[in-house]
Amino acid sequence: MTEQKQYIKMVLENFMFRELDSDGFKILFENAVIRTYKLSDVIIKEGDSGDRFCMLAEGIASVSTLKDGISTKLAELTAGAIFGEVAALTGAKRTATITAIEECKVIFFHKDGLEKLIGKYQSLKDRFEKMIVVRAEQTIQKLIED
Repeated sequence: MTEQKQYIKMVLENFMFRELDSDGFKILFENAVIRTYKLSDVIIKEGDSGDRFCMLAEGIASVSTLKDGISTKLAELTAGAIFGEVAALTGAKRTATITAIEECKVIFFHKDGLEKLIGKYQSLKDRFEKMIVVRAEQTIQKLIED
């Protein structure tokens, strides 16, 4: 299986996108880009604006945020993880920095496609909204603990 087909299969199997039909899939991949990151490369940076959300196709990445000027690790992401959705959906600045812990391949999906999809698939909109709330709660809890 080619690398591209492998990534397409990964997206199709992800619970977030399970109900997409062929039109939805075309919308999602309309402006998708795959990028490779080396160890310690910053994939997205807290505070930046973001017009794309991402899926980690290969590798492991660290999620961190600044607390009182000090970087605080929030989580580790593995293949299949989605991130960057908050900025893409809300227009807010990036809420965390994602850094490659090892070589990573990342699929970037444009927010325009996501906006079209959540307009067409209510269940997708619901899952993204729930993901945003859960992530915010987890971040708050982690920052309180540290």
